[in-house]
This record gives sequence, C-alpha cells and structure tokens, in this order.
Amino acid sequence: MIKIGCPSFGTDCGRSGIGSYFRELLDRFEKTPYAENYSFELIGPKKDRDYYLEGKKNISWYQVENADNSPMQNFFWNQFKLPKICRERGYDLLFLPAANRRICGWAPCPSIGTVHDLATLHLKNKYDFSHAVFNRNMLPFLTRRLDSIITVSQFSKDDIIKFAQVPPERVTVIPLAADSNRFFPGKDRKVIKDRMREKFSISKPYILYISRLEHPGKNHVNLIKAFNLFREETSTAYQLVLPGPDRERSDEIHAVAQTSPFSQDIKFLGFIDNADVADLYRGAELFVLPSFFEGFGLPVLEAMACGTPVITSDAASLPEVSGPHTPHFDPSSCEQIKKAMMQVLENTETREWLSAQSLAWAGLYSWEKTVEQTMVIFDNALKQNKKGK
Repeated sequence: MIKIGCPSFGTDCGRSGIGSYFRELLDRFEKTPYAENYSFELIGPKKDRDYYLEGKKNISWYQVENADNSPMQNFFWNQFKLPKICRERGYDLLFLPAANRRICGWAPCPSIGTVHDLATLHLKNKYDFSHAVFNRNMLPFLTRRLDSIITVSQFSKDDIIKFAQVPPERVTVIPLAADSNRFFPGKDRKVIKDRMREKFSISKPYILYISRLEHPGKNHVNLIKAFNLFREETSTAYQLVLPGPDRERSDEIHAVAQTSPFSQDIKFLGFIDNADVADLYRGAELFVLPSFFEGFGLPVLEAMACGTPVITSDAASLPEVSGPHTPHFDPSSCEQIKKAMMQVLENTETREWLSAQSLAWAGLYSWEKTVEQTMVIFDNALKQNKKGK
C-alpha cells in the first residue's frame, strides 16, 4: 500500500476555489480503485478533518493544530516540521494541494505540489508585507524544489516557467471541473427562484458573482459601477447578487455599493453553504466573473454546467477556461462590462445560444479526468524515486 501525506493548510477549510479542489480530490481518492492501492492521510487541524473527511472511511488523519497562525510560523512548520512528519509517518509521497500558499523545500519522499497561480506577482497590494516578501523571494525558489508540479491552466504553467524558472517538462496542466453531481440545469426555474426569494430575499431577476469580497483583485467595485450603468439603460429591474465572505478591503466594496442609486438592489449574502451554490447559479439570468486575475476561475465552469449564461474578463486564464464562445471584457472598463451584460440580457436568442454552448463546454471537463491525470503524476514520481535509489 502506497502511503501519501496531504497537508490541508492553505485550503481555507473548503471556503475557496483551492478548498473545493482539495475536497473534490479527496472525495475520489477515498473510492475504488484508488483506495485499493493508496493510503491517503490528511495532515491538519480538527476543523479540516471534520469538513474534508466527513463520511469517509478510507482516508486517515494526522492531527496538527496551531501550525498556521502566522506567515512566519507556517513557513518554519513547512520547512522543518513537515519533513519530520513525512519521515515519522512513513509517507511514500507528499502531496501539497495548495503549493502556491504552503510549500516545503525538502522532504524525505517525492513531493508534488499544485501551484494554482502566481497571482502575487501580478497584483500589487494583494498581500501584506510578510506574505509579499515570501511570495516574491521564496516561493519561486521552493517551487523549483518540488519533484513535480501540477497547475490548473496553461496561463499558470507559463507563469511558473517564467517566474520560477522551472523546466516545462516538470509542469503538468490538469484543469479543474464542475462536479456533475452538484452542478446541472434545474428542471423548474420558477421553483428555484421561489426558493432563492424565500432564503435570500432575491425578489427580482438577478446577475450573480460568487467570490470572496477582496478589493481590488476580485473587481467588485467595477462590477457595481457597471451594474449602475446597466440599470440606467435597461427597462428590467435586475438585482446584483454578491455572495462571499468579507476579506481584504471589503469595506471599500460595501461603500461603493451604498452610494449606488440602485443600492437596494445590490445584495451581499456573505458566506453561503455549499448546498445553496448550485441553485444560486441556476436561478441567475447571468453569471459575471470580472476578476483582474484568476489562475483558473472554477465558478465559470460551475455556472456553465448549470446552464447559466456567463461573461468574464479577458484577464489571465479566464479566456482559456471560459472558451471562445464566451463574451469577454476588459476588467478595468465599466463600459465594456455593461455592454457585455446588455449583449446577453437584452437578447433572448443570444442568451439561449450562450447557455447551450456553455453546457457543452463545461461537459468537456470532469473531476474524474482530473483525478486520473493527477494519479499519473503520482505514479511517475514514485517510479522515478525507485530508479534513483
């Protein structure tokens, strides 16, 4: 039995795209055929065990608390304590699912990390000083120390090759996917909209953007300004629905919304349960992802899989992930965002065509493919390690 250690630090206990990625992998690692040949062990605190391992019998847990309380603490834990745990627990392989956030420079077994993006090298003021120093000075060096690197888009692979100076053959693109068991078109949109009205007080047709409230990177401010322009020109009273927890400089986002002439129709839902995400997509007239930077942009595929029309910014990986059929816009232009909204919402034929194209596009991706390709990387690393001994 091959034993693989999987630290959960940096995955936000499931409350982020990286957390969704880790959960989807663990859900499948736990099942046949992988559970027959591999023994996976989650390394992390009790709260992560309770979230990621609920209902799972084939994945063990090694408890580590208070290793992630500060940037300095998690850095030293990953460099010194984690390698010691790998040796003591007898891991044949170390898998770091959030290697762009938590990464070690050496391990006594092969190490594979998923580097989702190098956003900090593109977005100024995204992180505080200590995080910025680590990401700009240490992250490229530590990334080069991994035996194999997984990333989620060609855009991110190009970044890793450029900034971390990693040979292309050591970086493999394995895309994410929308879980087909959760994200699919609703049978009765009226029932879904009624449920959204009862639970979230969404009383009008709505435009949706699901993301943590982080300014300026996630670009809520320009979306709100574009929504103002859209409402001034349209005859339909749409709402703008913005689920997601408050993060860096979220007060600036709320302030812009409060000064909007349509502030009563801008709804902040805060953090939402996974059970509500799919119906929020299904009930929306349009999903918008206006971000200045995404390593992948998983909500794009989730919305598409629900049959919801999507428009995105033309930044970073988003054109690659959203496909050639999707309308794109300059995220710094409120006017372009507004025009893309009107292009879809003011034309029924365009909306129906886009919905059909999006469903087909989302169907090209699956978590089963993602896991299969990930296991190939694991197996290759193990084989290389045997040859080297």
